[in-house]
Amino acid sequence: MQREFANWRAEYLARAAGQGISADTIARAKPFLTYNQKVITLDQKQPEVTQTYAQYLAATVTPARIAKAREAYRANAPLLHQLEQQYGVPGQVIVALWAKESDFGRVQGNYNILSALATLAYDGRRQELFETELTNALRMIGRGVKPEDLTGSWAGAMGQCQFMPSSYLKYAVDMSGKGYADIWGANADALASIANYLHQNGWKPDLPIVTQAALSKDFNPDWTQKKLELPVRDWQNRGVVQPSGVDASLMAATATVVQPDGMGNQAFLAYDNYRVLMRWNHSSYFALAVATLAGQINP
Repeated sequence: MQREFANWRAEYLARAAGQGISADTIARAKPFLTYNQKVITLDQKQPEVTQTYAQYLAATVTPARIAKAREAYRANAPLLHQLEQQYGVPGQVIVALWAKESDFGRVQGNYNILSALATLAYDGRRQELFETELTNALRMIGRGVKPEDLTGSWAGAMGQCQFMPSSYLKYAVDMSGKGYADIWGANADALASIANYLHQNGWKPDLPIVTQAALSKDFNPDWTQKKLELPVRDWQNRGVVQPSGVDASLMAATATVVQPDGMGNQAFLAYDNYRVLMRWNHSSYFALAVATLAGQINP
């Protein structure tokens, strides 16, 4: 195995050089491009977890996490206000994502991602994807990140905001003035990077993420299955009722009906900001949990 991996590594580094990765970066990264069998074991044995949305929410948005999120918001309030002014993203949403991704920076993963990504690029289920991410990790070294500091999850997500290398290159912000975006050790960089990601992916300051809804008996389930996007006033005409009433400013806003546990269960009207969160993590449970946690954080 080691000989075959070494051959692959040599071929890969030649390809990376052809994509503009410098000889210095390659020399610095090469000692970390090692094979890790544990990464493959984890990739092949990801657990199948079947939960209802209520169960997921109860497990991830706990009273303790809400209390920590409120404390984190208060501790970083001046920075969060600055980020809200700059990017248009509420501080509560930034903190909720920080909580969900790394428990406020506490759980970031301790795999060297050069090794993890090299392993997955050589022997994983999505080799092309992970080779691209590995090359992006090499580009991060060119931006000033030390190879030994490239730590994260076994699948390559890094830092307090759990960015893949491609997201780091696009969205990471050096708020702390270190010369590179330190999403591992600098809270300011991690929080600014979260805000920048949401902003660049279309966050709209004047919209909520979701609002609760109730569906009439004659509501057509195909409209949900097809992820139909309509103005709120049109959803009203199709039998969608918001229990707390309708905010007049939202009547023209485009929304989809989301039922995380399927027809006959809890329903929401989901706006453009929900779709931004779905680009962050393609899970309705995740997006709804972020919205719920953010709603529990009082400025």
